[in-house]
Amino acid sequence: MQDDEELFRQFQEGSWKAFKILFEAYSEQLYLYAAGFLGDREEARDIVQDAFVYLWENREKITYTGSLYSYLLRSVKNSCIDYKMHEKVKEKYIREMEYLQDEAEEVSDNFEESYKRLQKVIDSLPPKCKEIFVLGCVEGYSYKEVATRLGVSVNTVKTQIKLAYKKVKSELEKPDTKFMFAIQSAFFAGELFS
Repeated sequence: MQDDEELFRQFQEGSWKAFKILFEAYSEQLYLYAAGFLGDREEARDIVQDAFVYLWENREKITYTGSLYSYLLRSVKNSCIDYKMHEKVKEKYIREMEYLQDEAEEVSDNFEESYKRLQKVIDSLPPKCKEIFVLGCVEGYSYKEVATRLGVSVNTVKTQIKLAYKKVKSELEKPDTKFMFAIQSAFFAGELFS
């Protein structure tokens, strides 16, 4: 092979012949290194090609300070490390997303069940109590607005809502956190009885 320094000078001036000589001299060694590091031949090939593309595109900026092979090897090694780190992050992200998806499905199943239980309890309330509860807690009217709308006192509204909450709490087997979240979500979303 020609003197590396002379070959590099020709390469920097845009000589494809010099680039081809460099590629043929170093690409196989770099590929074997990357393939051994990654255990992925396709990715190793891509990394080596990217190193040479970068070398070509930046040939005028690179200064010759010794072995061109050492420069390329360092570039390939850094790319391999970056790739491995990216893969680890990607695997962790996929695991977390799968876990969250499983959790979301479980919560969704619990929500549907809890929502049905809540509807049953509300349907079992006495008609006036149910009407006051729905207006005040589901539709979001104030106690005063409910009282005015139904022609009852504010104290009656407060009492009926308090009775409805007690009934909901006592009728449900175990008012757990997930269930209370389901109730709040339904109320705030305005989905109950819509």
